[in-house]
Amino acid sequence: MENDKAKFKNEFKRRLYNWVLRLIKFIDKLPKDSVCSVMGKQLLRSGTSILANYIEANSASSKKDFINFFTYSFELRNSLLPPLIRRGEGRVR
Repeated sequence: MENDKAKFKNEFKRRLYNWVLRLIKFIDKLPKDSVCSVMGKQLLRSGTSILANYIEANSASSKKDFINFFTYSFELRNSLLPPLIRRGEGRVR
């Protein structure tokens, strides 16, 4: 059981790091106009904060704090992804 938890934790962390790296590459490929610049900066801030919140959750002092940080991170990701990036399309909507 504990081994499954460790595997899940490592896999989730790996996926978050990969998400941030893919996000940075995506933002770097955006056109260099003023709208994309503003959108890209906001996307970078909100997208990378997902990883920051997860890291913060891992250093939480209680299980309740961890759940709060983790839930916030997950909700932020869910609200960020659908309107801006569609899976496999790699372009702004």
